[in-house]
Amino acid sequence: MRRAARAVSAAALATALAAVASPSAAHAARPAEASGTSAPSAAAERSAPRVERVSVAADGTEANGASGAATVTKDGGHVAFSSAATNLTPDTHPRPQSSAHIRDQDSREVSRIRESLTAPSISDDGRFATYLDWGSHTTNAYVMDLTTGEKRRVDAKGFKEGSGESEISADGRHVAYVLRPQHPADPYRIEVYDWATDTREVVSDGPPDAARDMVNPSISDTGRFVAYEDAGTQQVWVRDRDTGSLRRVDDGTASELVEISGDGRTVVLNSANGAYVRDLRSGKVRHFSGTSAKAVGPDGRHLLYSDDASTLRLRDLRTGRVHVVGTGSAVPGAVGAKGRTVVYTSAETDVVPGDTNGVSDVFIRHTR
Repeated sequence: MRRAARAVSAAALATALAAVASPSAAHAARPAEASGTSAPSAAAERSAPRVERVSVAADGTEANGASGAATVTKDGGHVAFSSAATNLTPDTHPRPQSSAHIRDQDSREVSRIRESLTAPSISDDGRFATYLDWGSHTTNAYVMDLTTGEKRRVDAKGFKEGSGESEISADGRHVAYVLRPQHPADPYRIEVYDWATDTREVVSDGPPDAARDMVNPSISDTGRFVAYEDAGTQQVWVRDRDTGSLRRVDDGTASELVEISGDGRTVVLNSANGAYVRDLRSGKVRHFSGTSAKAVGPDGRHLLYSDDASTLRLRDLRTGRVHVVGTGSAVPGAVGAKGRTVVYTSAETDVVPGDTNGVSDVFIRHTR
């Protein structure tokens, strides 16, 4: 989820999902102030620092199931998340335990993608989404055009082949995913699907044995750079799809890839010694001992991390300024442009007034 290609209205999004999910109820109109003046618009309200709950129905009804794994588009206009709730939209279609939801922050509309097993990764205009669903034999990654309802299986391989994690580029054209070959002796590999050309490209290098699976892909805004992890050696690599070059980016210790920034310049990783950030252009590496990185902003400037059990903090890597976001968990894609929005999951009941559902919810913090 990175830079927006073009905006999609809430009405268009709701209409598009009608083929695969019932549109959510129209959000309740905000009452005027006692003085008789009009209530502030959603855009105006978003300009002030504050925290709001995202995993609620359009009319503000609390979710009756847990929500999490939230990501936010660059402009903060759409939040994608997974929820086991059955009351965020009026859609009564049978659903798996948890399914993909998308909230338009301006209209408050919530839409659901049916037959989704995971939280979606969405393009920054809110038009395209990728997620996992059951295929004919195992799980497969799919990509959907939410304006038309067109759905494609990303890996498009044999009957028994499946796919794992998938992430979409900000422009919505490319999906990086883990291909799980049919034969158990064949290792997992990272591929990229191109929506425009309906083609697939292998981007990972690996040995010919299943002990060295390639996993955890992260893709830049335009799809040019793809970072991934070697599960066997715990090395992290970045492929430049324009030049074909492959670069190792870990610091020589066992590492876990967190995310590559939208501009493809910054890679964030975790190791036994804490989080570290590598600038791929300058080669500079910054270590943050005792911390665990969760996400990085699209321009690589803001790092979301925790340095204790569950307190999330946002660090401006240029100024060193740190803001406490909240108590909870977060995933890659949780930071919007310039660090202005951060989404996270929390079971705390005092984040916002009136939280009485007793389950984890998704929140968005507007830092300014």
